[in-house]
Amino acid sequence: MGLIEAIRQKGYKTVSIIGLAKNAGKTVTLNYLIEESAAEKLVIGITSTGRDGESTDLVTQTQKPSIYLCEGMYAATAKKTLLLSDAKLEILETTGINTPMGEVIIVRVRQAGNIQIAGPVSVKDMKHISGRLRHYGAELVIIDGAIDRKAVSSPAVTDACIMATGAVLSRDMKKVLEKTAHAVECYTLKQADDHVKKLLLKKNQTCVVQSDGTVNIPEIESSITGGKKISELVDEHTEYVFVKGAVTTSLLKDLWENKNLRGINLIIEDGTKIFADINVWNEMRKKGLKVETLNSINVVAVTLNPVAPAGYFFDSALFKESMEKYIPGMKVIDVVSGGD
Repeated sequence: MGLIEAIRQKGYKTVSIIGLAKNAGKTVTLNYLIEESAAEKLVIGITSTGRDGESTDLVTQTQKPSIYLCEGMYAATAKKTLLLSDAKLEILETTGINTPMGEVIIVRVRQAGNIQIAGPVSVKDMKHISGRLRHYGAELVIIDGAIDRKAVSSPAVTDACIMATGAVLSRDMKKVLEKTAHAVECYTLKQADDHVKKLLLKKNQTCVVQSDGTVNIPEIESSITGGKKISELVDEHTEYVFVKGAVTTSLLKDLWENKNLRGINLIIEDGTKIFADINVWNEMRKKGLKVETLNSINVVAVTLNPVAPAGYFFDSALFKESMEKYIPGMKVIDVVSGGD
């Protein structure tokens, strides 16, 4: 089953692509989806939280693949990028949303060609742009995300995400496998029960919930620095600890000092909020740390790029086979070698 077919079967209308590092293969994955969409005659719209489609990465100075859109597809991109594209485009709407490269413009491709994409950066603006692309006829909206803007894969923005990983993460394949498996685990954590979600959404702030229903709110400025104060409210009668915002290594260590946390459900907003060290996370999970989310993220697939810009590469078949063992049940596609 192709990736587009898998997305269609699930009924997803908006999908983000998140790279676990720069040059992990996000743009290659996007092009793979564009080609599959054209073959399936699926009308898509694309946009980006960063800048994509330029020939050279402005940060790493490495070569980047271009983005080729077919006739009838849609895009939302900044005004200045339109001057750098050779596709023939029809302007449908000026959105009033500004970026460093100018106002975001919604266009329809009239004649196929290469295009650069630079879309909005805020969650609110991205939701609006996705809605406008759907309004004009895009059956599926694909958002090219960024490593430092994981929030675009949150259920508040998109229905699902595709995770791009590759050799660029490390020369050691095992480390790439471990980092990718960790990211998949964080994104696909179990969702809390509905009655718990309802209670926590109503409070909408970091809190400690006791077994009798009492809710205690710690006096903290943010979860990042409030671990010790949150921990002070956790006792043998605590049932849930809800952390709104970032879940960091220091926060987890502060909470873990409280022996009562064993067996208690730590609930977070979603997997994009986890910024904890992988070793600390894995050690605490092994010792019984239970973590659930208000919103689980649908990961459609993990795409692989076995080639790193530094000049080294993995054996494609071995990389794919090994990744499938680390994340069983997840669709794994090597987009560089052409898919399945």
